[in-house]
Amino acid sequence: MPEEPSQRLVLVHADEHIRASVRAALGESFHITEHHDTPSLLAILRTAPPAVLLLNMNLQREDAFPLLRQLSQSPDLARTVIVVLTSASDGELSARARHMGVADVIEKPFDLDGLRTRVADALSYRRFVSRGRHRIGTVLVRGSVITQEQLESAIATQKETGGRLGRILVSEGYLSERELVDALAQQLGIGVADLSHLAPDAAAVALLPRDFIMRHRLLPLGIDERDRLVLAMTDPLDVVSMDEVKLRTGKRVRRLVCTESGFEEAVSVFLSSRGTLRKTTEGSSEPPPDAALALDASVIEDVDALISDAAAMQASDIHLEPAVDTLRGRCRIDGVLHELRRFPPHMAPGITSRLKIMGGMDIAERRLPQDGRTSFETTDGRQVDLRLATIPSLYGENVTIRLLETSPTIPSLSDLGLTGAALEQFETAARIPEGGIVVSGPTGSGKSTTLYAALETINTPDRKIYTVEDPIERGIDGIIQTEIKEGIGLTFARALRALVRADPDVIMVGEIRDLDTARMAADAAITGHLVFTTLHANDAAATIYRLLEIGLPRYVVAAAFRCVVAQRLVRRLCHHCRRPETLSAERWEQLGLGPAPAESVDVLSPAGCRRCFGTGYLGRVGLFEVLTLNDALREVITGGGVATDLRRAAAGAGVTTVREDGVAKVLQGVTSYAELLRVTA
Repeated sequence: MPEEPSQRLVLVHADEHIRASVRAALGESFHITEHHDTPSLLAILRTAPPAVLLLNMNLQREDAFPLLRQLSQSPDLARTVIVVLTSASDGELSARARHMGVADVIEKPFDLDGLRTRVADALSYRRFVSRGRHRIGTVLVRGSVITQEQLESAIATQKETGGRLGRILVSEGYLSERELVDALAQQLGIGVADLSHLAPDAAAVALLPRDFIMRHRLLPLGIDERDRLVLAMTDPLDVVSMDEVKLRTGKRVRRLVCTESGFEEAVSVFLSSRGTLRKTTEGSSEPPPDAALALDASVIEDVDALISDAAAMQASDIHLEPAVDTLRGRCRIDGVLHELRRFPPHMAPGITSRLKIMGGMDIAERRLPQDGRTSFETTDGRQVDLRLATIPSLYGENVTIRLLETSPTIPSLSDLGLTGAALEQFETAARIPEGGIVVSGPTGSGKSTTLYAALETINTPDRKIYTVEDPIERGIDGIIQTEIKEGIGLTFARALRALVRADPDVIMVGEIRDLDTARMAADAAITGHLVFTTLHANDAAATIYRLLEIGLPRYVVAAAFRCVVAQRLVRRLCHHCRRPETLSAERWEQLGLGPAPAESVDVLSPAGCRRCFGTGYLGRVGLFEVLTLNDALREVITGGGVATDLRRAAAGAGVTTVREDGVAKVLQGVTSYAELLRVTA
């Protein structure tokens, strides 16, 4: 008969399926007591503290961290290992929970072996720390640094208030900081970092943000000969912080112990308020290395100002272009590039390195293209996601930065510029539970935004919606979004193959790039799923024939796809400064509308003002062609017709082309004649 487990585990979770999984994973190792929710949890735990508390918790809720604080500070639970199960977390929330005493944060769904291993690891770590505390006390008593009575008094205080034993001993005045760090160094077999005689390396400091350094009480000093990050730590037993450093930097860690006062002084001397290394030397004739340039306060301020200015101007991209005598900064506003500013050529290495550090790229690699990403807070407090890409060029590295709002409002289809019959046809196609919808246009024509808007219209609790994207440009609540990672083999085709087995109602495939992806998207559309995707094509008819060129049979295209939307983006006239203009007969005919009317046609044109930064335009609007495949159009496809035949049949069915939609918006004063020709000529 198997031996009854001696250790108790308290499980708090409302989902019976999760509770059953935990029982299956941990039932042999623990005696499990189950609770459905958290009311009166603290009182229950105090009566019989368990070895492990496995707690389901949404870390994004306002009441999550107050409860964790109560649990971690309860003297009765000093020996209880707290493990959080969550489906709503991120690195910062997890780190905050661990810093409050949570041993581990496990995201759902989890596999049974992984849960078993991580709970065992958390329990082993807590025992290690507990034994370490007693060894610290023993070392101090045996060395006559403190008395046995002082140790017992500090342990009693620890049970009441929580916290590290060493810090309590110092705060009670039983020993000095230096005596404490010497004892820790002796116990752990590590060195002591005397920060009054050590200067941190700029490249090492750049690996971690200031708030992380301050929160975890550790200071990067340099990289040793074994490529380990050397850390001065006030608490060298803080394994959780070391794990966080490994995750953030990708480097192994060598720890040294330092005093609290030494840490505070080093931070004030060496670290600026931005988390960068202060200048400590004057008058050097040698130019500093790129890492040091990247941490120069003036470089940081210039980079921050450039990004903040571009974000304020609603730019979608920033381009930093090195030349023989300058570094030119341009930004793309409403689809058009504008010069923002120029930098002296000697600033190019520092600015490039600063951006590479922000994006988590290798600052020493200048020969190969690199990609990175980061979040950025502008000077007016907005959060912006940055996607960075570098590419070598003749005079240095060209850097492109894509700016994405972290919480943008998804516009409606009508906000995008869809109106009348085109809007009605698109919305009707999106409400039918099966079939394919393709949005086409050149790069930067707003295809992804149109797909997001369409998904938002059908994002209801009774639908399961998946997306496969490269990259994910914005998160949508209630939708499962997967980002392509071709470096590890996660392609559109592979992800789509997995999604069709995951009980989807709606699938969005970011782009059809090959026959495998096209075939699987078509199969999904035919077998009862609503499928959205995009293609690069000039108009709706060309989109159909692009699918044929990829390799799909005509009968499959005709059967699988229900609607094709072709689009372009034009700039909206700034309504603060737009001015009237008379359209000449010659210009009227250039629009393809036949002979000019006898009376003059008044339209609006750009002027330029402060609100639109002198461009005359503010924002963009879509031009759309919506082609719904009916029986007649399907016969053209299956009968061997070419794109011209399909265009002729679509015109006969009353389909409005992109150019015709643009003309309507010119006559309505939404955009200008010149802008329409620029985009659709």
